[in-house]
Amino acid sequence: MRQYDLPIIVTNHSLPTSALLKVIRLPTSWYAVVWENPERYASFSQGRTELNGCYEHLGDEAFLNRVRLVVSFTQGIDYDYAEAL
Repeated sequence: MRQYDLPIIVTNHSLPTSALLKVIRLPTSWYAVVWENPERYASFSQGRTELNGCYEHLGDEAFLNRVRLVVSFTQGIDYDYAEAL
């Protein structure tokens, strides 16, 4: 298991907003949340399928790019990696 806690800036909902991307990476799945505050967050996950080929072979950067793609596609959230505003 690997855990990532990354400060991000959400860029697509009105003004840019500081948030946290928390990801738990398991051998055949991952779980994540974009956390802005207790009233504003989104959670999502993805498991291994024949189409996505799983995640074990991906380095950190490629894996986090996969997470970013899923966040954008399923939740409509766009963000940049950054220190807090």
